[in-house]
Amino acid sequence: MWLLFVAALVTSNGCGPGRPPGARPTKKVTVTVLYKGAPVEGAVVTFVNDDGGEPAPANGKTDAQGKAKLKTYIEGDGAVVGKHKVMINKSEAVGGQTVGSDDPSYDPNAPPPTVKYLVPEKYSRLDSGLTAEVKESSPNEFTFELKD
Repeated sequence: MWLLFVAALVTSNGCGPGRPPGARPTKKVTVTVLYKGAPVEGAVVTFVNDDGGEPAPANGKTDAQGKAKLKTYIEGDGAVVGKHKVMINKSEAVGGQTVGSDDPSYDPNAPPPTVKYLVPEKYSRLDSGLTAEVKESSPNEFTFELKD
């Protein structure tokens, strides 16, 4: 479920040519994700405002060095100033049916794929225990060392 939520955020967040009217100010944020001492490539990092209000969460995807630049409204703008809960997810679908119901090979009786977490699943939840505070002053650089 969280996998779909995070995927929806990554694809829908910040659409459009620029910042929406009334957008809160953001500060550039860089995140590094490590797991077992190594950089994690392809992890989705999401910062959710502690106040639960607008704007939508900031998010980004890590590169080969485990680094992600966050986006709230437009590419590279970062996250709004304040405290955030942090989610980090890297997973893949395994087995089961991989086609949608509009595909001719769709089988309504086939099992759905299962989710295989490539970093511990606990980090993909809002209650991951990971937090960050984005400040007016920079740099806003955060490193998260994930543990089993």
